[in-house]
Amino acid sequence: MGYYFVVNKTAWTLFVIVYISVIVADSEDPLINSLGLDLPDLPKINISLDEYERVVTAYLSEKDDSYEPVPELRVYRLNNLPRQDASHSPKMIFPIKMSSETVESALLRLLLPPQNDFPDIIEVEVYQILGVRRRRLLNEATFYLSKRFSKWCEIDITDALSTLSAKNHLGLELVCKECTNNLNPEVAAVTAFVHTVEKRKKRSTGIVGRTDCSLRPTKTKKRRCCRHEMTVSFTKLGHKFLESRVVDPKTYEAGYCRGLCPPNFNFATNHSRIQGIMHQLWKQESVNAKNVNDHNAHQIPKSCCAPSKLGDLQILVVSKIDPSKLEVLTWKNMRVLECACF
Repeated sequence: MGYYFVVNKTAWTLFVIVYISVIVADSEDPLINSLGLDLPDLPKINISLDEYERVVTAYLSEKDDSYEPVPELRVYRLNNLPRQDASHSPKMIFPIKMSSETVESALLRLLLPPQNDFPDIIEVEVYQILGVRRRRLLNEATFYLSKRFSKWCEIDITDALSTLSAKNHLGLELVCKECTNNLNPEVAAVTAFVHTVEKRKKRSTGIVGRTDCSLRPTKTKKRRCCRHEMTVSFTKLGHKFLESRVVDPKTYEAGYCRGLCPPNFNFATNHSRIQGIMHQLWKQESVNAKNVNDHNAHQIPKSCCAPSKLGDLQILVVSKIDPSKLEVLTWKNMRVLECACF
């Protein structure tokens, strides 16, 4: 018995050391530091459904739609929760039907009861119920529970709503293979960012800079310096702490600059115009130079296509001071609005 206790204590100590090391290493990440984002203490995050709905609704009402269409927040509460045996995985049937709407993102939000038994950090899976004996895995997540009070947890279920038809309801099953505790949620809801067809049609196609990137280049006329679209996903950046802190947007239109800079085209400064002319003169002189290698040592580069105007990005994040609250931050110079030759 003593040996079993020592082994388990050693394993738990090793887990804690590794977990703290991951947090420290991630807090020193240059991307996190450059964005000025304080990392939350993940086990302490406890955003209630009321707080989420209140702040997100206000945030979306003030959001600028010049870059992407602003979604609508849909909240589907499951009022009549079936009480199931603790030995079985909780199953929930939400009366949700999707038709012509587009789902940007969706979360299953659960208020789970206090966990009197070890562990309070669990790995869970959520499945979509497709039939009596058919289901498919949607996602996996780590839930940080409490021994003293109920905790709000969430897991992404975007794929489930994206494929939901106008005929079927949404059936979900929460599975924790190593749990012996009661995972029957006290409250369950699905929150989704949804775009209607009408809003999609009204999407602004603004931010194109000073040249038209939609013009197709030809063999004789290559595309000149202009702004191109680039969608950034915080999930794909590979920072799970950044992903857990940023509530919205999960993706945003950042843009980038690319193209040629011929003389006198879309110059940003008088210097860049002169540099473009000098580059052309250098090319002409290099053709007549006797010693090409010596001439290349004094090469004058052509002007480069680069951002000439940048825009800010508003983000909705978990508060560092109070992990039960949400707040809006502004990140400077996160979007390319216009491009020019420098």
